[in-house]
Amino acid sequence: MSSKPLGTKVKKTVVRWEIKRLLSQLADTRNQKEFYQKFDKILQGLYKFAGPNQAAMENVARAFQQRHPWSELSRILLQERLSKITRERLAENFFCDWVTEAKKRDKLEENHFKVPWFFVISPTVACNLHCYGCYAHEYSRGQGLSYQTLDRILREAKELGIRFLTISGGEPFYYKDRQTGRDIVDLFEEHQDMFFQVYTNGTLLDDKKIERLAKIGNVAPAISVEGFKKETDQRRGKGVWEKIEEARKKLYQAKIMQGFSITVTRQNAELVSSEEFIDYLISQHCSFGWYFIYIPIGKEPVVDLMPTPEQRTMLRKRVWKYRSEKPIFMGDFWNDGPWTGGCIAGGRKYFHINSQGDIEPCVFIHFAVDNIEKLWKEGKGLRDAITSPFFLSIREEQLNTNDNYLTPCTIIDKPEILRKVVKEYGAYPTHNGAETIIQGEIACFLDKYSKEMDKITRPDFERMIAGDFDSPIVKLSEVIKNHQEKNRREVEIQSKKDRIL
Repeated sequence: MSSKPLGTKVKKTVVRWEIKRLLSQLADTRNQKEFYQKFDKILQGLYKFAGPNQAAMENVARAFQQRHPWSELSRILLQERLSKITRERLAENFFCDWVTEAKKRDKLEENHFKVPWFFVISPTVACNLHCYGCYAHEYSRGQGLSYQTLDRILREAKELGIRFLTISGGEPFYYKDRQTGRDIVDLFEEHQDMFFQVYTNGTLLDDKKIERLAKIGNVAPAISVEGFKKETDQRRGKGVWEKIEEARKKLYQAKIMQGFSITVTRQNAELVSSEEFIDYLISQHCSFGWYFIYIPIGKEPVVDLMPTPEQRTMLRKRVWKYRSEKPIFMGDFWNDGPWTGGCIAGGRKYFHINSQGDIEPCVFIHFAVDNIEKLWKEGKGLRDAITSPFFLSIREEQLNTNDNYLTPCTIIDKPEILRKVVKEYGAYPTHNGAETIIQGEIACFLDKYSKEMDKITRPDFERMIAGDFDSPIVKLSEVIKNHQEKNRREVEIQSKKDRIL
């Protein structure tokens, strides 16, 4: 029997029903004008129930009043791109929890535990492609995580209040449990009270898989590309581009939300951040997407593939500009440090469980001190990994040494942090060759690179603090200040030894 008070259950049921009803009303609007009129009335009604989220609600209201492109994206999603079941899954697993679980999150913080936004699981490193530069290429091959292990991880995540997960690989849709024969879609179906973003190469999204995904409605594939046909086929293999385009078409027809994932290199930085390319992705019904810069790990690491500091700065300026002009959400895993309060790794906002069960601070930091299977044998679990001295030290070092959120990364922007915590806590490399990122030629390169990156970006970050990047909708200077205060408070809270369990 659930331990939740009856009042909480009733409130959540009512809020869930009301949010579904309101989203259905918006989806049934016939045009742009009717959509915005209906949305304005809905926001006015919801505001009184927002509680501690009123500030965020006010930002949403201002965005819609000024017709920010993300308000237009909301319209397109609800009127054109989302099926009823997908809309309801988003309502249940995002909006409903956002409204009703605020007090629960506050209570956990009082008990010295800050729940991360999400985490990433890589069920397998097996893949049907062989892309150069793949960050997961050097992990040991084999079964990967068993279905039983994946199921237990997800159940434990929900106990902590985590309802959103990212699935990576290898190729997630290539996964199949040897013992049970169950695949990754079976897992999504079993956990319909969660929502999943899946990084995929798109080539295995055939009619059968898309039909299954459409029925459960809790998955948003993010398909990896390197640019247009030439660039994508060059890295991923001949014919991949056509398969991706076909998959995108079918995902749209099935009303499954979809996005993109791009690895930015020195070779493709200009192309993948061009307006022509973004407009193409929007025309292909992408609603979101993520930029990841090439990190010299994995398959045959080459530092010359890393974007230059100038290219990273160019990428930031373009992505931030597009976000204020185009109906698509784009995240820049490195350049968005001012919006996220710096590096999110080490359990601050997320972490990674690889295909061997090792719990890594980040998908690109291939060192660990904990393994989920070993923790379970010791009567422990995810909470213990999140609050491990190794993870806490990463967060403390970031707090104490990083005064430029445009250089957030513990690997390439603050490489001294990774070296220090790996040595101090005896973190083991999770595959052969992982240590090359913290020693030898690559480490020497990163020392020079990080200094150059800081020199180029610091003036802009100081302008952000001064308010030069504030907008009528969101004041970035206040966002940065709030993150600085929250980061300190969270580290202080979680560093206490007498945590109340």
